[in-house]
Amino acid sequence: MIKKLQALKAKKGFTLVELVVVIAIIGVLAAILIPTMIGVVQDANITSANSTASQIKTQATTWLTKMDSAKKGLKQGDTLAELQCKVTGGAWTVEGGSASTLTFQTGSGTNAAWTGTDKTFNFEAFMSDALRDLKNATVSIALKDAAVVGVLVVDGDNGATLTALTDTDLTAGTYGFTGAKAGLMDDGTIIGTCPQLQKS
Repeated sequence: MIKKLQALKAKKGFTLVELVVVIAIIGVLAAILIPTMIGVVQDANITSANSTASQIKTQATTWLTKMDSAKKGLKQGDTLAELQCKVTGGAWTVEGGSASTLTFQTGSGTNAAWTGTDKTFNFEAFMSDALRDLKNATVSIALKDAAVVGVLVVDGDNGATLTALTDTDLTAGTYGFTGAKAGLMDDGTIIGTCPQLQKS
């Protein structure tokens, strides 16, 4: 028993100085790595949001093409118009914007083509069906000459408000991001764009 106690006394542990040095090194490494990792996560989220915006543009264009083929498409208009939409639980709702009052070609009856349950001829139903994986989002779609020219999207259910795209934004390839980089706002909101826009 005495030999065991002597053996335990002979074993040395870490000194206080050694522990302080190790903790300091870990602190320096954390200070370097954490901001880098936050930036990597933000970049990944921006890329994902841009991909979502691209999918929205593709599906909205597909719907407009189907409407044109059925002679129910939008009438040509050279003024940029915005369609404001909300996605809640996967269901799309047109909330307004100047595009919601655009006129459709003869045969569509009224401007009710934006709303309704027909998955072919009603925008809300078509988009809900085509983009089932998009559960909650705020979307702004820019239309010109009866075509989708730009999309803004905030993924998630945060009640975001989007400033509509302008002709100048699309010509310059920029948007009014207030954060440190394209796709990021001051409050941490991530906005996906299609075409991919830079910070103005």
